Amino acid sequence: MYNLEKLSTLLGGEIKGDKVQKITGLAPFFQAKKGEVTFAAEDKFLTKLGETDATVLVVPKLEEYLPNKTYIVVEKNPRELMPILLKFFKKEVMFPIKAIEDSALIGERVRVAPNVYIGHGAKIGNDVTIHPNAYIGQDVVIGEGSVIYPNAVVREFCILGKNCILQPGAVIGSDGFGYTKVDGNNIKIEQIGRVILENDVEIGANTTIDRGAIGDTVIKKYTKIDNLVQLGHNGIIGENCFIISQVGIAGSTEVGDNCTLAGQVGVAGHIKIGDNVVLGAQSGVSGNIASNQVLSGNPPVSVKEHLKIKASLKKLPELVKKVKKLEKK
Repeated sequence: MYNLEKLSTLLGGEIKGDKVQKITGLAPFFQAKKGEVTFAAEDKFLTKLGETDATVLVVPKLEEYLPNKTYIVVEKNPRELMPILLKFFKKEVMFPIKAIEDSALIGERVRVAPNVYIGHGAKIGNDVTIHPNAYIGQDVVIGEGSVIYPNAVVREFCILGKNCILQPGAVIGSDGFGYTKVDGNNIKIEQIGRVILENDVEIGANTTIDRGAIGDTVIKKYTKIDNLVQLGHNGIIGENCFIISQVGIAGSTEVGDNCTLAGQVGVAGHIKIGDNVVLGAQSGVSGNIASNQVLSGNPPVSVKEHLKIKASLKKLPELVKKVKKLEKK
Protein backbone atom coordinates (compact mmCIF):
# COMPACT_ATOMS: atom_id res chain seq x y z
CA MET A 1 0.00 0.00 0.00
CA TYR A 2 1.12 3.55 -0.73
CA ASN A 3 0.55 6.71 1.32
CA LEU A 4 -1.80 9.14 -0.45
CA GLU A 5 -0.79 12.21 1.53
CA LYS A 6 2.91 11.55 0.93
CA LEU A 7 2.23 11.28 -2.82
CA SER A 8 0.23 14.52 -2.81
CA THR A 9 3.03 16.34 -1.01
CA LEU A 10 5.61 15.08 -3.51
CA LEU A 11 3.46 16.33 -6.40
CA GLY A 12 2.77 19.66 -4.71
CA GLY A 13 -0.94 18.92 -4.92
CA GLU A 14 -4.10 19.27 -2.88
CA ILE A 15 -6.30 16.29 -2.03
CA LYS A 16 -10.00 16.64 -2.75
CA GLY A 17 -12.14 13.79 -1.44
CA ASP A 18 -11.40 10.93 0.93
CA LYS A 19 -7.85 11.33 2.23
CA VAL A 20 -7.87 7.94 3.93
CA GLN A 21 -7.57 5.90 0.75
CA LYS A 22 -5.62 2.67 0.42
CA ILE A 23 -3.81 2.94 -2.90
CA THR A 24 -2.23 -0.13 -4.42
CA GLY A 25 -0.39 1.20 -7.46
CA LEU A 26 -0.38 3.27 -10.63
CA ALA A 27 -2.19 2.28 -13.84
CA PRO A 28 -3.12 3.67 -17.29
CA PHE A 29 -6.35 5.68 -17.39
CA PHE A 30 -8.69 3.11 -18.96
CA GLN A 31 -6.98 0.03 -17.46
CA ALA A 32 -6.95 1.31 -13.88
CA LYS A 33 -8.85 -0.65 -11.23
CA LYS A 34 -10.29 0.22 -7.84
CA GLY A 35 -7.53 1.19 -5.42
CA GLU A 36 -5.18 2.43 -8.14
CA VAL A 37 -4.00 5.91 -9.10
CA THR A 38 -4.11 7.33 -12.62
CA PHE A 39 -3.56 10.78 -14.11
CA ALA A 40 -5.42 12.91 -16.65
CA ALA A 41 -3.65 15.70 -18.52
CA GLU A 42 -5.33 15.96 -21.94
CA ASP A 43 -8.97 16.68 -22.79
CA LYS A 44 -9.46 13.13 -24.11
CA PHE A 45 -9.07 11.97 -20.50
CA LEU A 46 -10.39 14.98 -18.60
CA THR A 47 -13.75 14.71 -20.39
CA LYS A 48 -14.02 11.02 -19.46
CA LEU A 49 -13.18 11.03 -15.76
CA GLY A 50 -16.26 8.91 -15.08
CA GLU A 51 -14.98 6.15 -17.37
CA THR A 52 -11.97 5.13 -15.29
CA ASP A 53 -12.25 2.78 -12.32
CA ALA A 54 -9.24 4.41 -10.64
CA THR A 55 -9.84 5.49 -7.07
CA VAL A 56 -7.46 8.47 -7.19
CA LEU A 57 -6.95 10.83 -10.13
CA VAL A 58 -4.10 13.31 -10.55
CA VAL A 59 -5.60 16.27 -12.41
CA PRO A 60 -5.11 20.01 -13.01
CA LYS A 61 -7.63 22.41 -11.48
CA LEU A 62 -11.14 21.67 -12.74
CA GLU A 63 -14.41 23.60 -12.60
CA GLU A 64 -16.17 20.62 -11.06
CA TYR A 65 -15.16 17.26 -9.62
CA LEU A 66 -17.15 14.06 -9.96
CA PRO A 67 -18.27 12.47 -6.68
CA ASN A 68 -17.03 9.05 -5.51
CA LYS A 69 -13.48 9.85 -6.61
CA THR A 70 -10.49 11.26 -4.80
CA TYR A 71 -8.39 13.84 -6.62
CA ILE A 72 -4.88 15.15 -6.26
CA VAL A 73 -5.19 18.61 -7.82
CA VAL A 74 -1.84 19.94 -9.06
CA GLU A 75 -0.65 23.30 -10.36
CA LYS A 76 1.53 21.88 -13.13
CA ASN A 77 0.41 19.81 -16.10
CA PRO A 78 0.15 16.25 -14.65
CA ARG A 79 2.26 14.96 -17.55
CA GLU A 80 5.19 17.09 -16.36
CA LEU A 81 4.91 15.38 -12.98
CA MET A 82 5.19 11.88 -14.47
CA PRO A 83 8.87 11.43 -13.51
CA ILE A 84 7.96 12.04 -9.84
CA LEU A 85 4.80 9.94 -10.06
CA LEU A 86 6.49 6.91 -11.61
CA LYS A 87 9.51 7.11 -9.32
CA PHE A 88 7.16 7.05 -6.33
CA PHE A 89 5.53 3.81 -7.49
CA LYS A 90 8.68 2.08 -8.74
CA LYS A 91 9.41 -1.14 -6.84
CA GLU A 92 12.81 -1.55 -5.26
CA VAL A 93 15.15 -3.85 -7.16
CA MET A 94 17.57 -5.79 -4.98
CA PHE A 95 21.18 -5.97 -6.09
CA PRO A 96 22.60 -9.41 -7.00
CA ILE A 97 24.39 -11.23 -4.19
CA LYS A 98 25.01 -14.72 -5.54
CA ALA A 99 24.56 -16.60 -8.82
CA ILE A 100 21.28 -18.18 -7.74
CA GLU A 101 19.66 -16.17 -4.96
CA ASP A 102 18.43 -18.06 -1.88
CA SER A 103 14.87 -16.79 -2.36
CA ALA A 104 14.63 -18.09 -5.95
CA LEU A 105 12.31 -21.08 -6.41
CA ILE A 106 13.63 -23.67 -8.86
CA GLY A 107 11.31 -26.39 -10.15
CA GLU A 108 12.06 -30.03 -10.92
CA ARG A 109 14.35 -31.16 -13.74
CA VAL A 110 15.56 -27.60 -14.36
CA ARG A 111 18.91 -27.38 -16.14
CA VAL A 112 20.98 -24.31 -15.29
CA ALA A 113 24.30 -23.80 -17.12
CA PRO A 114 27.39 -22.04 -15.70
CA ASN A 115 27.42 -18.23 -15.40
CA VAL A 116 23.64 -17.92 -15.14
CA TYR A 117 22.14 -15.41 -12.72
CA ILE A 118 18.71 -16.11 -11.17
CA GLY A 119 17.42 -13.22 -9.09
CA HIS A 120 15.67 -12.68 -5.77
CA GLY A 121 12.21 -14.22 -5.68
CA ALA A 122 12.38 -15.61 -9.22
CA LYS A 123 10.22 -18.66 -9.95
CA ILE A 124 11.47 -21.18 -12.49
CA GLY A 125 8.99 -23.86 -13.56
CA ASN A 126 9.65 -27.54 -14.16
CA ASP A 127 11.73 -28.72 -17.14
CA VAL A 128 13.15 -25.27 -17.90
CA THR A 129 16.57 -25.03 -19.58
CA ILE A 130 18.75 -21.96 -19.04
CA HIS A 131 21.94 -21.69 -21.10
CA PRO A 132 25.20 -19.90 -20.12
CA ASN A 133 25.33 -16.19 -19.35
CA ALA A 134 21.57 -15.72 -19.16
CA TYR A 135 20.21 -13.16 -16.69
CA ILE A 136 16.91 -13.81 -14.89
CA GLY A 137 15.90 -10.81 -12.79
CA GLN A 138 14.08 -10.31 -9.51
CA ASP A 139 10.59 -11.85 -9.20
CA VAL A 140 10.66 -13.11 -12.80
CA VAL A 141 8.37 -16.05 -13.53
CA ILE A 142 9.34 -18.59 -16.21
CA GLY A 143 6.79 -21.24 -17.09
CA GLU A 144 7.52 -24.93 -17.41
CA GLY A 145 9.28 -26.25 -20.50
CA SER A 146 10.73 -22.88 -21.52
CA VAL A 147 14.22 -22.55 -23.00
CA ILE A 148 16.47 -19.53 -22.40
CA TYR A 149 19.46 -19.48 -24.75
CA PRO A 150 22.88 -17.85 -24.04
CA ASN A 151 23.10 -14.14 -23.21
CA ALA A 152 19.34 -13.66 -23.06
CA VAL A 153 18.05 -11.19 -20.44
CA VAL A 154 14.74 -11.28 -18.61
CA ARG A 155 14.58 -8.21 -16.42
CA GLU A 156 12.81 -7.81 -13.09
CA PHE A 157 9.12 -8.65 -12.65
CA CYS A 158 8.59 -9.98 -16.21
CA ILE A 159 6.55 -13.13 -16.83
CA LEU A 160 7.10 -15.92 -19.37
CA GLY A 161 4.45 -18.57 -19.91
CA LYS A 162 4.92 -22.25 -20.64
CA ASN A 163 7.12 -23.48 -23.50
CA CYS A 164 8.52 -20.07 -24.38
CA ILE A 165 11.83 -19.78 -26.23
CA LEU A 166 14.27 -16.88 -25.98
CA GLN A 167 16.97 -17.02 -28.65
CA PRO A 168 20.51 -15.76 -27.88
CA GLY A 169 20.74 -12.10 -26.94
CA ALA A 170 17.00 -11.50 -26.61
CA VAL A 171 16.16 -8.79 -24.06
CA ILE A 172 12.81 -8.93 -22.31
CA GLY A 173 11.88 -5.94 -20.15
CA SER A 174 14.38 -3.28 -21.19
CA ASP A 175 13.29 0.26 -20.34
CA GLY A 176 10.89 1.82 -22.77
CA PHE A 177 11.98 4.99 -24.56
CA GLY A 178 10.07 7.26 -22.19
CA TYR A 179 10.96 10.92 -21.60
CA THR A 180 9.15 14.17 -20.96
CA LYS A 181 10.15 17.81 -21.34
CA VAL A 182 10.61 19.64 -18.05
CA ASP A 183 11.91 23.20 -18.34
CA GLY A 184 13.10 22.37 -21.85
CA ASN A 185 15.15 19.34 -20.81
CA ASN A 186 14.58 15.66 -21.62
CA ILE A 187 13.81 13.96 -18.30
CA LYS A 188 13.63 10.18 -18.02
CA ILE A 189 10.32 8.66 -17.02
CA GLU A 190 10.76 5.51 -14.94
CA GLN A 191 9.35 2.43 -16.64
CA ILE A 192 7.49 0.52 -13.92
CA GLY A 193 5.46 -1.97 -15.98
CA ARG A 194 6.31 -5.50 -17.05
CA VAL A 195 6.55 -7.67 -20.15
CA ILE A 196 4.23 -10.67 -20.26
CA LEU A 197 4.80 -13.48 -22.74
CA GLU A 198 1.93 -15.93 -22.87
CA ASN A 199 2.39 -19.66 -23.59
CA ASP A 200 4.36 -20.93 -26.62
CA VAL A 201 5.86 -17.57 -27.59
CA GLU A 202 9.28 -17.47 -29.28
CA ILE A 203 11.52 -14.39 -29.32
CA GLY A 204 14.36 -14.17 -31.85
CA ALA A 205 18.04 -13.36 -31.37
CA ASN A 206 18.85 -9.78 -30.35
CA THR A 207 15.21 -8.79 -30.29
CA THR A 208 14.23 -6.26 -27.61
CA ILE A 209 10.83 -5.94 -25.97
CA ASP A 210 10.40 -2.89 -23.76
CA ARG A 211 8.58 -3.09 -20.45
CA GLY A 212 5.45 -1.01 -20.00
CA ALA A 213 5.82 2.52 -18.72
CA ILE A 214 2.60 2.08 -16.75
CA GLY A 215 0.92 -1.29 -17.23
CA ASP A 216 2.34 -4.13 -19.31
CA THR A 217 3.68 -4.98 -22.74
CA VAL A 218 1.95 -8.23 -23.78
CA ILE A 219 2.79 -10.88 -26.39
CA LYS A 220 -0.07 -13.33 -26.67
CA LYS A 221 0.14 -17.11 -27.11
CA TYR A 222 1.72 -18.85 -30.09
CA THR A 223 3.16 -15.64 -31.54
CA LYS A 224 6.62 -15.94 -33.07
CA ILE A 225 8.96 -12.95 -33.28
CA ASP A 226 12.06 -13.07 -35.48
CA ASN A 227 15.56 -11.68 -34.89
CA LEU A 228 16.35 -7.96 -34.55
CA VAL A 229 12.83 -6.77 -33.82
CA GLN A 230 12.05 -3.79 -31.57
CA LEU A 231 8.74 -3.64 -29.71
CA GLY A 232 8.04 -0.45 -27.76
CA HIS A 233 6.52 -0.10 -24.31
CA ASN A 234 2.89 -1.02 -23.67
CA GLY A 235 2.47 -2.70 -27.05
CA ILE A 236 0.08 -5.64 -27.38
CA ILE A 237 0.73 -8.33 -29.99
CA GLY A 238 -2.14 -10.76 -30.55
CA GLU A 239 -2.23 -14.55 -30.81
CA ASN A 240 -0.59 -16.57 -33.61
CA CYS A 241 1.26 -13.63 -35.15
CA PHE A 242 4.47 -13.69 -37.20
CA ILE A 243 6.71 -10.64 -36.73
CA ILE A 244 9.61 -10.92 -39.17
CA SER A 245 13.15 -9.56 -38.85
CA GLN A 246 13.88 -5.84 -38.39
CA VAL A 247 10.30 -4.84 -37.71
CA GLY A 248 9.91 -1.82 -35.43
CA ILE A 249 6.68 -1.23 -33.53
CA ALA A 250 6.37 1.97 -31.50
CA GLY A 251 4.80 2.17 -28.06
CA SER A 252 1.15 1.60 -27.14
CA THR A 253 0.28 -0.01 -30.48
CA GLU A 254 -2.02 -3.01 -30.63
CA VAL A 255 -1.66 -5.74 -33.26
CA GLY A 256 -4.56 -8.18 -33.62
CA ASP A 257 -4.58 -11.97 -33.88
CA ASN A 258 -3.15 -13.95 -36.83
CA CYS A 259 -1.22 -11.02 -38.29
CA THR A 260 2.00 -11.18 -40.31
CA LEU A 261 4.40 -8.23 -40.45
CA ALA A 262 7.10 -8.90 -43.04
CA GLY A 263 10.70 -7.69 -42.81
CA GLN A 264 11.45 -4.05 -41.98
CA VAL A 265 7.84 -3.01 -41.46
CA GLY A 266 7.66 0.18 -39.39
CA VAL A 267 4.60 0.87 -37.23
CA ALA A 268 3.88 4.18 -35.51
CA GLY A 269 2.70 4.41 -31.90
CA HIS A 270 -0.79 4.55 -30.40
CA ILE A 271 -2.53 2.85 -33.34
CA LYS A 272 -4.46 -0.38 -33.83
CA ILE A 273 -4.01 -3.08 -36.46
CA GLY A 274 -6.94 -5.49 -36.77
CA ASP A 275 -6.99 -9.28 -36.99
CA ASN A 276 -5.77 -11.29 -40.01
CA VAL A 277 -3.69 -8.46 -41.49
CA VAL A 278 -0.62 -9.10 -43.67
CA LEU A 279 1.82 -6.23 -44.23
CA GLY A 280 4.43 -6.59 -46.97
CA ALA A 281 8.12 -5.91 -46.45
CA GLN A 282 9.15 -2.30 -45.70
CA SER A 283 5.58 -1.11 -45.27
CA GLY A 284 5.14 2.03 -43.20
CA VAL A 285 2.06 2.17 -40.97
CA SER A 286 1.00 5.51 -39.50
CA GLY A 287 -2.74 4.94 -38.94
CA ASN A 288 -5.23 2.29 -37.88
CA ILE A 289 -5.73 -0.72 -40.17
CA ALA A 290 -8.98 -2.67 -40.32
CA SER A 291 -9.04 -6.47 -40.13
CA ASN A 292 -8.74 -8.99 -42.98
CA GLN A 293 -6.46 -7.15 -45.40
CA VAL A 294 -3.25 -7.85 -47.32
CA LEU A 295 -1.39 -4.56 -47.74
CA SER A 296 1.98 -3.20 -48.77
CA GLY A 297 3.74 0.14 -49.20
CA ASN A 298 3.96 3.46 -47.38
CA PRO A 299 1.19 4.27 -46.75
CA PRO A 300 -0.09 0.69 -47.08
CA VAL A 301 -2.43 -0.08 -49.97
CA SER A 302 -3.60 -3.35 -51.51
CA VAL A 303 -0.75 -5.44 -52.91
CA LYS A 304 -2.14 -5.13 -56.46
CA GLU A 305 -2.28 -1.33 -56.14
CA HIS A 306 1.21 -1.24 -54.67
CA LEU A 307 2.62 -3.23 -57.60
CA LYS A 308 0.99 -0.78 -60.04
CA ILE A 309 2.57 2.15 -58.17
CA LYS A 310 6.01 0.50 -58.29
CA ALA A 311 5.63 -0.21 -62.00
CA SER A 312 4.64 3.41 -62.72
CA LEU A 313 7.70 4.70 -60.83
CA LYS A 314 9.97 3.07 -63.46
CA LYS A 315 8.32 5.29 -66.06
CA LEU A 316 8.76 8.47 -64.02
CA PRO A 317 12.01 9.73 -65.68
CA GLU A 318 10.43 9.33 -69.13
CA LEU A 319 7.27 11.13 -67.99
CA VAL A 320 9.36 14.02 -66.58
CA LYS A 321 11.06 14.43 -69.98
CA LYS A 322 7.67 14.50 -71.73
CA VAL A 323 6.34 17.12 -69.30
CA LYS A 324 9.40 19.34 -69.89
CA LYS A 325 8.91 19.07 -73.68
CA LEU A 326 5.25 20.01 -73.29
CA GLU A 327 6.19 22.98 -71.10
CA LYS A 328 8.63 24.26 -73.76
CA LYS A 329 5.91 23.99 -76.41
